[in-house]
Amino acid sequence: MRTVTYAIGDIHGRLDLLDDLLDLVEADAAERRAAAKVVFTGDYMDRGPASRGVVARVMAGPRRPGDSFVPLQGNHDDLFATAVARGPVIPDWAWTLFTHTVLSYGVTVETMAGRDGELRRHAAYLAALPLTHDDGTHLFVHAGIRPGVPLDRQDPEDLIWIREPFLTFTGRLPRRVVHGHTIMGDRPVVTPNRISIDTGAFRSGRLTAAVLDPEAGSEPSFLQAVGEPDRAALVREALLVESIAGRPVSPELQAVFDDFAEGRIDLDTMERRSTRLGAGR
Repeated sequence: MRTVTYAIGDIHGRLDLLDDLLDLVEADAAERRAAAKVVFTGDYMDRGPASRGVVARVMAGPRRPGDSFVPLQGNHDDLFATAVARGPVIPDWAWTLFTHTVLSYGVTVETMAGRDGELRRHAAYLAALPLTHDDGTHLFVHAGIRPGVPLDRQDPEDLIWIREPFLTFTGRLPRRVVHGHTIMGDRPVVTPNRISIDTGAFRSGRLTAAVLDPEAGSEPSFLQAVGEPDRAALVREALLVESIAGRPVSPELQAVFDDFAEGRIDLDTMERRSTRLGAGR
């Protein structure tokens, strides 16, 4: 049986969207009479409500005989594994996300000692994941690569963190790069040298898979699981931005965030009102 590759971008704790997207992948592969190789480009953790469930689902592997999972490591996964193993030696913003993420394991940072066996197993699993998958035509990686550097000399930090000069590079790369890490909107971005599949699942409610089928040609098609934005995650993200910038959150700004979290206003309205109140500057 032939194999079709499905590359899934940043999940960030959205188990609901992951389950829906894997259903779509299975149905699409069955229609093509193909096995599905599912490559995850990392960032299973943080932001959304179900980091624990996402990692458990990826670790469980595919449901159909003949299918395979190829999970890669993202920067949030690396930070999570580091925080579990070594404590608060990561940036403050990452530690803030980590304290939320451990809640999905039924513990807190203060109570996890002695009750965090699954959390530590997941952290060890994430720490051991590869940074790239090369099929000879596409290079799958979380963030990207540094142009002009051979693949075997890429800095691991670049592979999970880089944005520029990778994102604006228009020249030839050793492989066409399939990556996540940088949200480019709620639709994937395709250029001659890269395929960007982070559609901001926690923000947009859209989790994307690129479908790479050699029999269908060299250009990808896409599957998307569509749900609601994670309002709580978006508010936490906005509060984190203010905290990093050292800006106190005024009662008026907090009221805007509360209105959004409770569904009284939409995301555009929250962003417009919060900007008027000085947020994000």
